[in-house]
Amino acid sequence: MAGEMAPGNVVPVSIEAGPQEYPDIDGDMIVWVDGRKSIYYSSGPGVRAWSVAGEGGSPSVSGDYIVWEEILNMSLDICLFDLSGGVTRVLTDDPTDQWMPVIYGERVAWYDARSGSTDICLYDIGTGNETFISCSPVTEWRPALSERYLVWEEGSGNGDIWLYDILTGERRQITENSARQTYPSISGSRIVWEDYRNGAPDIYLFDLEDPAAGEQRITDDPAEQVSPAIDGDLIAWEDKRDGTWNIYICDLALGTDKQMPVAPSSTEQLYPAVSNDRIVWQNGRGERSDIYAFTYFRGAIPVAEFSANPTEGNAVLFVRFTDRSTGGPETWFWDLGDGYTSTERNPWHLYEFPGNYTVSLTVSNEFGSDTVTKSELIHVGPLEIREIQFQARPLAGPVPLKVLFLGDEPNYARSWYWDFGDGGTSSHRDPMHTYRRPGVYNVTLTCTYGGINLTHTEYGFITVYERLEPSFLADPVNGTAPLSVRFTDTSTGGPESWLWDFGDGVTSSEQNPEHTYLNPGTYTVSLMVGSAFQNETAVKHGYIQVVPAPTPTVSPTLPITPTPSPTVPVTPTESPTVPVTPTPTVNVTPTVTPTASATPTPTVNVTPTPTQTSPGSGSSGGGGGGRGGGGGGGGGSLAWTDPGWRTPASTAGPTPRPTATSPSGADPAVSALQFVSPDGLVSLTIAGGISAVKTSGAPVTTVTLESLDVDSVPPISGEGRYVFTGFACLIGPDGAALSQPATLVFNFSQDQWEALYDDDRKRLVVQRYNRSADAWEEAITTVHPGSWSISAEISSSGLYALCAEVSEEGIAEMAMDGLDPQFWTGEYTNLIFALLALIILCGGTYLYFRKDGL
Repeated sequence: MAGEMAPGNVVPVSIEAGPQEYPDIDGDMIVWVDGRKSIYYSSGPGVRAWSVAGEGGSPSVSGDYIVWEEILNMSLDICLFDLSGGVTRVLTDDPTDQWMPVIYGERVAWYDARSGSTDICLYDIGTGNETFISCSPVTEWRPALSERYLVWEEGSGNGDIWLYDILTGERRQITENSARQTYPSISGSRIVWEDYRNGAPDIYLFDLEDPAAGEQRITDDPAEQVSPAIDGDLIAWEDKRDGTWNIYICDLALGTDKQMPVAPSSTEQLYPAVSNDRIVWQNGRGERSDIYAFTYFRGAIPVAEFSANPTEGNAVLFVRFTDRSTGGPETWFWDLGDGYTSTERNPWHLYEFPGNYTVSLTVSNEFGSDTVTKSELIHVGPLEIREIQFQARPLAGPVPLKVLFLGDEPNYARSWYWDFGDGGTSSHRDPMHTYRRPGVYNVTLTCTYGGINLTHTEYGFITVYERLEPSFLADPVNGTAPLSVRFTDTSTGGPESWLWDFGDGVTSSEQNPEHTYLNPGTYTVSLMVGSAFQNETAVKHGYIQVVPAPTPTVSPTLPITPTPSPTVPVTPTESPTVPVTPTPTVNVTPTVTPTASATPTPTVNVTPTPTQTSPGSGSSGGGGGGRGGGGGGGGGSLAWTDPGWRTPASTAGPTPRPTATSPSGADPAVSALQFVSPDGLVSLTIAGGISAVKTSGAPVTTVTLESLDVDSVPPISGEGRYVFTGFACLIGPDGAALSQPATLVFNFSQDQWEALYDDDRKRLVVQRYNRSADAWEEAITTVHPGSWSISAEISSSGLYALCAEVSEEGIAEMAMDGLDPQFWTGEYTNLIFALLALIILCGGTYLYFRKDGL
């Protein structure tokens, strides 16, 4: 059987001009006839070739010796060249012809006519002894020689192969067929020859050590196979099965049926010679002939074998095939008999229809391939209808609810089609699906099984509840101790239980409790709400601020009558059109120094009132318009500027504590400043007691927020996969720092919130751009689903952007939904820039009002 090309490399040995013919090889040494320059030799392909002195033909090489025939003294003589010594010797000097020598080790054999008829002479190089075999050889081809045996074609009959045992001197006939057997070659105990007993010549083999095996036919192709050569397990010959004489080889270690061409060509390949794993041959004829060599990569061609389980059963029959090939296969090709194929090593296969199926497996590696076929191996009976069964987990939960569906039966369906009841479908067997709206859903599975469609529906299978979103409000959030606060639950999703932690060691399970803070301090409040399926907690850090009640200062009782001074009216500078909490009127009691001639400080009544800017001032560049649209518009900025108020300087004596009356009539307390952008999107809350300073240490007197072009926002980066949502603000001046964190809040409309918020995909976080590090840094961020807002604690001015940190799972799911995870902006793609302006009082040192003084 002919296979694919033999594994190995082809290299040219001699491609010089003129004929290069009749090569021989031993180890790495190659000899041949150069038609122009006599005998040449080379120690390997690509190595320089050297010429042997004289002109001749029929070269043969073994070890350090090269022999050839050459016309000397008007007749053919045998010459020997010693490679190690570089000396040429003439082995015969007789007027008759001696020709076609062959050498092995220390012996040379040739045809000799000295006796008056043709015989074979065996010559010992070491001793110079000659032994004549007393035979009648056919001299068309030269004899063959091994360490112990000499073989030749005997002229008796139509030509037979004979053997001479050098050790015993015995001659015996190897072949006795009436057809011709010619062109012998020998290696060890194995003899090969060209045999005509089947008409066209074939290659035969006989092993002297296994005579019981008889004369073994190697080739059986109808085309001609001639000129064999053998060394060890490797046989080479000329083969015409491809239409042109090409060199084929057979590795006996792999079996006589493994026959491979070494380098198929349209040019004739002739006279092969073999040594170890290398073959040389004459490529072409006449003036265009060259010498080529092939190095054979020995290795086992795999032997194909497999098993199947089960091999019979009713449709649909699921069969496991197991490769049991030997010889190191590297690829597999299965023909499963029903039109399906597989390249897996151990495939599973569904037989859907009744019938008997023939299966074949072809395995291959770099040395060749082999195929095994098992006829009618699989027997499939009539179809058995099975009921569809499936399960899911979980069966209930809040939105977004991710559910894994498992198709249990039929186990061996050809296809699966799921309808999840919310418009979603899948063709996977065990899909994952996310429900994004509350409801009760029917689920249907359709399977193709045995050529028919089976359908099953589970009604009311999945229950999805509204997600529990905890949130709350408090009123008031600051004041003097004792402070009574009313807490209001604003959670959504139908909470059924409440657990409040007021931050002072007291808790409550009421929905809307009232609690009194007895001691001054800043309190963090948390609310955990629960339902049958979940518990969620909302935490507001530093939410309640309680300050001590004011302590009156006792003035000196000196009998001094102060002289009142005129009231100094102060007009604040023009302010932008943003909602600002008005500054309360402050009555300052004069400070008195306890001396006999003290001059009292005049009373100053200051009533600053924010004034709206006129049309065309800094706010006119806006594109504001409600909470559903984009923000700041024209790229300008607005700012509150310190109007120049100053606190009167104190005298050297004790200073009475100022008193004030709140405009709303509430108890005296420290208030928080809250500023809201013109479009209502962004607000900033600065609690009492917070101061702001520049990088130089000077008090901040002006705070601004500038709108920016989209290209001005640096790329978002960070630990996770951050994407910019399209909402940002810039607070100035650059480098300003707050003594304690203030609260920055992004407020959204319902449409904006639904487009933005999806906790199944991403985590929303406010980030600040650190210009010196060229990096984004996370701010402490709290998401308030109940109020459609996001807050962050900030401690300095700068650029703040709302981003989404998307998990790997979220990225994959966004990609499945057709969203680009590289730049996700939800439904709104415009940047929203808020413009803030703050009045910095008391020389810019404090950013709060005291209701009892300034």
